Amino acid sequence: MSLLDFEFDAEYDLMLSAWGEGTVKEGIFHTNLSTIYRKFKKEYAREPRDVSLLIEDTFACGYGYGFTEIDTAFLEQINTLAELVLPNSITNIDMTPTLEQILKRNNVLIRGSFDSFAEKFAAENHLNFRPADFLFAKDFFEPALETTLLTMTFRRNGNVVVEISVSSPGSSAGNTFGGTFYRDLPKNFYNVKTAEQIAEMFGQRTKKTILEDGRLAAFIENARTHKIFMGKN
Repeated sequence: MSLLDFEFDAEYDLMLSAWGEGTVKEGIFHTNLSTIYRKFKKEYAREPRDVSLLIEDTFACGYGYGFTEIDTAFLEQINTLAELVLPNSITNIDMTPTLEQILKRNNVLIRGSFDSFAEKFAAENHLNFRPADFLFAKDFFEPALETTLLTMTFRRNGNVVVEISVSSPGSSAGNTFGGTFYRDLPKNFYNVKTAEQIAEMFGQRTKKTILEDGRLAAFIENARTHKIFMGKN
């Protein structure tokens, strides 16, 4: 069964995150969109004013499954859609007059990878495009069995923040030490900083990991040749 997770009152009134495979549509999820809307209305006595829909890029995370299609009727239910984050596995969205009206009326922010369907879809429909959050380094410190994940995150207000997730096993089974920390970057970091300059913010061992990984350097090189909306959505 596919999963449609949700969060209320965060960057958007309603933030949806879809995990699964096949087609994104009502009826496949453990919790349906209609049920989530009822819960929101019960708590806030109104409909959500803006909604973010993130379709998780499970293929990029190493899983052997993922969503490859979106049922347009599912999107049409999200009348106040404000952000749509698409994985590379989505290569088509059937446009209808209703969906086109929602996209244009809400000036929906489209997010995804460079040179992907998401970026093309945004350009063809005259919508703003912003990269999706992406993991750019995984560092493992063997003496402490400590794993550090670095993720570039792009916030609704245009701010760019590196999320640093640190975890290591505790002294007994089931315990984990670590935490999540954040480092701010300039909104246009890809024009004013190199991968090496950013890597220097995280210590020598992690710097080496970042540079050897190469994803951050590749992103910066790509970003300088693409149109990216970094204002407030």
